[in-house]
Amino acid sequence: MTAPWPPGTLQTPPTAPQMLAYLDDLTNWLATGRAGLDRLDARIQETGGPTGAMDMATTLSIWQAIKQRSDDLMRLWDSGRVVDTDLAKLAGLIWSPLNDMLTPGATLSTGAGLNVSLPEACRMLDALIAQLASRYQFAQTNGEVNVRIQNLRAQVERIRQQADLDAPAIQATTAPAVTSLADDVAQMIAGADRGADIGGTLAPLEIRAAHLERDLIVGHAERATLAQQIAQTQARCLGLSARANALADLIAQVRQEVTPAPKYALPRVEALGDVPVTTQLPAPYQAKLDQVEAALTIVEQANRRALAAKTDLANQLADLRQHSAGRTPSDLAQQLDRQISQLLSTNPVPIDVVARLIDAYRAASESA
Repeated sequence: MTAPWPPGTLQTPPTAPQMLAYLDDLTNWLATGRAGLDRLDARIQETGGPTGAMDMATTLSIWQAIKQRSDDLMRLWDSGRVVDTDLAKLAGLIWSPLNDMLTPGATLSTGAGLNVSLPEACRMLDALIAQLASRYQFAQTNGEVNVRIQNLRAQVERIRQQADLDAPAIQATTAPAVTSLADDVAQMIAGADRGADIGGTLAPLEIRAAHLERDLIVGHAERATLAQQIAQTQARCLGLSARANALADLIAQVRQEVTPAPKYALPRVEALGDVPVTTQLPAPYQAKLDQVEAALTIVEQANRRALAAKTDLANQLADLRQHSAGRTPSDLAQQLDRQISQLLSTNPVPIDVVARLIDAYRAASESA
C-alpha cells in the first residue's frame, strides 16, 4: 500500500483539479489497499493468535476511519459541484484530526487513540502494516516497496518546491529539516540499491516527510493569510485617512454656514502609526482602527445634521409662507419673516436663533 498525498504543492484551499486528483488517489488507495489488508488478515489468523487479532483489529479500525473521512470528502465534493468555500472545507477535512479512530478495545502500542490528519493516518497505517507484515513473515512485494520509494522521492521534491515558495528568511529556518530529510532518503535509497533491508527505515521516513510537508504547507498558508490581512488593514487605513480628509472639508463648510457648529475633534488614523508587520496582526491595532472609524462616523453624522438643520429651517419658512398665502399677515408676522430671511442669508446661520424665530412666526401666523 502507498498512501495518497496531494498532487504537487497542495494549496490551502486547493484548486478543483488538485482536489479531484487527490480524491482519485485516495479512492484507488482504499480500493487496492483493502485487498492487501485481507491477505494480511488471513495470514495473521493462521499464525497470530489473540495478539495478532488485536493488532489486525487496530489496523482495520484505522483503515475504516480513513474510509469514513473519504466518504465525507466525496459527499462534500459532490462530483465537482463546489465553490471556493467548499474547497476550503475540503482542505479542512483533509488536514483536521481524525479523532476516535479506534474501535472499542483496539489499542496501539502507545495505548492511546490517534489524533492525526488524513494524510498522516494513511502514512501511519502504511507503517503499521509494514510492522505487522514483518512480524508475521508477510513481506510486501518488491514492486510495492519500489512504489513507496518512488512516492517518497516525489514527496521530497514537493517539499523542496514548497520550501522555495517562502521568503529567504523563512527558508533559512526550514532548510536544515528539508536538507536532513533529503539526505536520509538518499542514504536509504543508496542502501536499497546495495541490497540492504530498508523495512525498518522506509515507514519512519514517510511519516517524517508527511509531518514536514504538512508543516510547510500550513506555515505558508498562515503567512499568506497574514500578508493578506496586513494588505487589507493597510488599505483600510488609507480609506479611513481619505475619509478623514473629506470630513475636514465638511467640517470647514459647516463652520462657515452654521453656528453653533459641532465641536467634535477629527480623529486621524496616522496617529496610530504604521500597520504592525509581525507574526500576527495585533488585535489592539484592529481595535484602535474600529475606534477611529466609529469616531469618524460620529463626526460625520453630527456635521451633516447641522447642515440638514439649516435646510430644514428654510423649508419650514417656505411652508409657513405658503400656509399664510391669501391672508394679510400681521405686522409681527411680517417682521419675523424679514428677520428670519435675513438670518438665513447670512453666514454662518445662527440655527438656535432662527429656530426660535420660526416658532414665534408660526404662533403669530396661527393667531392672525
